[in-house]
Amino acid sequence: MKQLTSSTKGVTTVKNFLTVLTAIALFGLVACEGPAGPAGKDGATGVTGPNGTNGTNGTNGTNGVDAGFVYFEGFKANLRCATCHTPDSDTAKFVNARRLEYASAGHMTGTAWARGLNSTTCASCHITEGHIESARGDYASQATKSYPNGTQPGCFTCHTPHVNGDFTMRKTTAINIKSFVVGAADVSFNVGSANACVTCHRTRETSPMSPLPDPTKTAATDSIVITSNRFYPHYGVQGQILVGKGGFEFAGYTYPSSFHTTMASQKTIQCADCHMATPTVVVEGKTVAGGHSLKIGYSSSSTDTVGSMNVAGCRASGCHTDLTANTMTKTNFKNYRTAQKDVSAGLDTLKKYLVAKGWLVAATDLANASTSKPLVIKPAYLAGTLFNYFFLEHEGSHGIHNTKYAKALLDASIAEIKK
Repeated sequence: MKQLTSSTKGVTTVKNFLTVLTAIALFGLVACEGPAGPAGKDGATGVTGPNGTNGTNGTNGTNGVDAGFVYFEGFKANLRCATCHTPDSDTAKFVNARRLEYASAGHMTGTAWARGLNSTTCASCHITEGHIESARGDYASQATKSYPNGTQPGCFTCHTPHVNGDFTMRKTTAINIKSFVVGAADVSFNVGSANACVTCHRTRETSPMSPLPDPTKTAATDSIVITSNRFYPHYGVQGQILVGKGGFEFAGYTYPSSFHTTMASQKTIQCADCHMATPTVVVEGKTVAGGHSLKIGYSSSSTDTVGSMNVAGCRASGCHTDLTANTMTKTNFKNYRTAQKDVSAGLDTLKKYLVAKGWLVAATDLANASTSKPLVIKPAYLAGTLFNYFFLEHEGSHGIHNTKYAKALLDASIAEIKK
């Protein structure tokens, strides 16, 4: 066997190096392994004899500790691309399926997204960039800058797989919900994955009202001067309703909560149980309810004027097992949930009293107040009736999230405004 000379070995080494360099250039990144350790040293040359042999090559170094793309800041340590991106069952396929469901979600359509553009006060919930900025600050405040080219909330608004290493929610820790009633404590919402929803479905951090309603201002001489027609907590008050807090509670009344609140406190019910129920409802080739549409109410056809409800989540074991089908018309749903009819009727009654007092404009459904024409209410505590009207009307479910609490707020408000 011919012995290699040192010059021949050098050429071989260069060729090997070029081969490796070419492979890297062709394949880009070695996707799912860490960088190789340093190459082992060549073994010692065999003793020269009549046909001396080469020494054996040294062993390769071990793989790096953090493989994959984790060398980018913020990626989960030891993340492996192939954990999700695997042959024949790539996670990207499933993400696309969810994306198609999400295309009909209210978060993606309508004016929700546009509200976040060019606005620091709305960006935290209405566009992805603002939401992520707030997340980095643990949602202690709203976004600090505007995003004129912001994007609609999407998959990675709520999920952060490269940080978590899976598709769990971006936010799972407890959420602080500010109170906008004098004397009422802030609320800590800690229900589980629903915390991600309540990062936005709560009153926003900066008060939209000034001054705040005060239950103790009951003297005839006590007055409140309202200079904004938006005298109400922000629209996303579902978190407060679910835990039975946040409304204006008049003294002398009780404010019970429904079993939904009990389940929330036990973390045995999440928003997704009802709003992302399976099976999903498909109408005319499009997902309209359940799954990532996040919808419960939907139209059963392009000509449907009544509407239907996806109650698949309600039929879960231990819940509303008397429901015999996953879908029902909205009319039948209201008949089944009589408390929803009571809340709707109560809202209509309270609205009539508020309009009659001149405190609410029927056509706009806003407070009858402005800087040029302030609204003065005496005694001041009665402003709580206006507060509760908006609190319940903006919540949107007509009592479904917490029927007893909603009904109690309405009953107390109507009784007080009638005095």
